Amino acid sequence: MSPAVNEDKFILHWLDESRSHRILWLFDLLELDYEVKVYLRHPGTWRGPKELFNAHPTGKAPVVDIIFADGREPLTLAETGFIIQYILKNYDHKKLLTPKDDRDQLKVDYFLHFAEGSLQGLWITLLINSIAKEIAPFGLKKVTNLVSKGLNNGYYIHEWYLFMEFLDRELEKEGTGFFVGDKLSGADVIMTFPIYENIFDNLEGVKEITRDKRDLVKAYPHLAAWSKMIGHNASYQKVTRYMEDKVEELIESNPQFTYQDRH
Repeated sequence: MSPAVNEDKFILHWLDESRSHRILWLFDLLELDYEVKVYLRHPGTWRGPKELFNAHPTGKAPVVDIIFADGREPLTLAETGFIIQYILKNYDHKKLLTPKDDRDQLKVDYFLHFAEGSLQGLWITLLINSIAKEIAPFGLKKVTNLVSKGLNNGYYIHEWYLFMEFLDRELEKEGTGFFVGDKLSGADVIMTFPIYENIFDNLEGVKEITRDKRDLVKAYPHLAAWSKMIGHNASYQKVTRYMEDKVEELIESNPQFTYQDRH
C-alpha cells in the first residue's frame, strides 16, 4: 500500500499455506501501510525456510514488524491471536472491526483464543495423523497407519465434530451471519483459516484427512454460509489475488531458501 503521512508501517512475514493470510486481510481492511515478505515451504517436507528464524526465534509465521512513525524502537509481534488483538486495539480507529459493547468484545477475545488454542491444534493433529504413513520409515508404515488411524477415529475426529457443531450453533444463535454482532470482527478474521481455508475451501482434502464422506455444507449450514460470505468479500478476494501474483513472481525468480532436514 502507498504510505500515508505520519503513519506507522507494517512488515508481514508471510508463509504460503499458513496462518499468515488473515493478518494480510486485517491490514487491508484497516487500510494500513504494509509490505509483505514472502517465504515458501519446502515442496517435499512442507517445512518453512530457515530464513523465517531471522524474523522470529520460533521460525514460524505470521510475524509482524511495526515501524513506528515517531521513531520509537520497532516492535515485533508473533502469534496470530495476539497480533490481531494488538492491531485492533491500537489501529482500528474507525471501529470497523471493533464490537459495539464490552460483552461482544469478550466474545471476540474468546474466539481469538479458541481458534488457536483449541481448534487449530486439533486440525493439525488430524492432518499429521492422516499423512503419518507417508513420512514413517519403510518398515513401520503399516503399524504407523494403524496407530494414527486409530487415534483419529478413536478420539480426534469426535473432538473435531464437537467443535464444528459448536461453531455452527454459535452462528445460528448470533443470527447475523457473523460470529459476533452484526458486522465483521476479529472473530471472523481469525476463523478464516481454520474454517474457510482449511475446511470449506478444501472440501475434498477434508474428506481425505477425516475420512468423513458427509456433505459438510449440509451438515454445518451456518458455517458454510459464513464461509461463502468470506470467500465473496471484496477485500479478501483482493489480498488473495495479490498474494497469488507475489508467490508466482517469487517462484519465477528462483528464490534460494534454505531448509531444515526433515529429521
